[in-house]
Amino acid sequence: MRCKYLWIVLLVPFFSLAAQTTKEDVMKNILQAGGTYYSYPTPTGKLSPAPKGYKPFYISHYGRHGSRYMTTNKNYTYVINALEKADSCRSLTAYGQDVLKRLKVAYADAYLRDGDLSKLGAMQHRGIATRMYRNFPEVFQSGTSVDAKSSVITRCAISMANFCNALQGINPKLNISMETSQRNMWYIANGEDSIPNNAGDTILKKQLRDFTKKMFKPARLVSTLFTDQEYIKKNVEGERLVDKLYNVAEDMQCQPQLKLSFFDLFTDEELFDIWQTDNAGWCLWKGFMPGSAPRYKAYYGLLRNILDNADTAIRQGGTAVTLRFGHDSILAPLAYLLHLKGCDNFTADWDNLYKHWSDFKVVPMAGNIQLVFYRKTGSDDILVKFLLHEKETSIPVKTDIAPYYHWKDVEAFYRAELTK
Repeated sequence: MRCKYLWIVLLVPFFSLAAQTTKEDVMKNILQAGGTYYSYPTPTGKLSPAPKGYKPFYISHYGRHGSRYMTTNKNYTYVINALEKADSCRSLTAYGQDVLKRLKVAYADAYLRDGDLSKLGAMQHRGIATRMYRNFPEVFQSGTSVDAKSSVITRCAISMANFCNALQGINPKLNISMETSQRNMWYIANGEDSIPNNAGDTILKKQLRDFTKKMFKPARLVSTLFTDQEYIKKNVEGERLVDKLYNVAEDMQCQPQLKLSFFDLFTDEELFDIWQTDNAGWCLWKGFMPGSAPRYKAYYGLLRNILDNADTAIRQGGTAVTLRFGHDSILAPLAYLLHLKGCDNFTADWDNLYKHWSDFKVVPMAGNIQLVFYRKTGSDDILVKFLLHEKETSIPVKTDIAPYYHWKDVEAFYRAELTK
């Protein structure tokens, strides 16, 4: 039974961004077909020791909020209304009645919680904070300044609070400040309205619609819910219904306390195909797709903020931490702009796009990027390493001490990128 996946979500070994995604990989853990719903699994493995004499002194972080309720409960109400209408017309199967019953239980829990952080989401951020402290204890000395800022969206602010409370609980003498303000949204969570569409977008949007139509095959699922083919023809929008049910099914991994599953509605093949359309939509939406408008450039301000804050921390000496809490829609282009391995490789081949870029690898719930800076007494050579979801990764900058890089080379690379 596919519902077993819900109970092992926290025990699944972390994926490797270095490897190309295969259909078999997704099938082994079908929760990944939730894409951006994929719940953050506890990372495994050890971090590489620093070069001799070097110690961490500054951490720069950007994290997505943790697991959440769906941002709109219209996914619930649309399906519930459709099934209730069919039931009143005696056109709902016994299986459809069972699905309706489960939907009502899930909706009762989600009512007026559109987009709210879930219990699992809070737990994820406390865990990430605890591991950050344990991985880099030299940074978290008593009196260390921890500057935390979040998007004004509530789930981000509560993620920040859980993260910072975990740090404070380990060391009450940390100097932690938290701020949620529109003042910081220009880099924490801005949009890409400043980047106009181009001619390529029109063509690519049409291709995406065609791809989605090809990948959505609602007939089998719909036939399990409704008894009357004539009723289906007149009253059921198959693709829309399946899309709403997909969102409900995948969001259940964010609410494991409910012990509910809707995966029995789908075959693994169907989940894989639907996920591909969602994954492709992300690539077009953020301007990653070859030929689309480069909407990722709207996030140059965030990259510049990271560079400027790092320079300040280096100049001031001492220890410091900069924490930023936002959304998947910002984390994805940041990973692209940083050229983290596996995060900037795209193709216009819709059928094979998932092999090059997979959203669940880049922006799972509570996904995060950490830049950890090191220095050595008597040396001006600052080192930095990159962590994606707490795992070491690489960037296209030459280094003789991988996975560590010389900051002067890294900064020069990114400052040049900002001029493109």
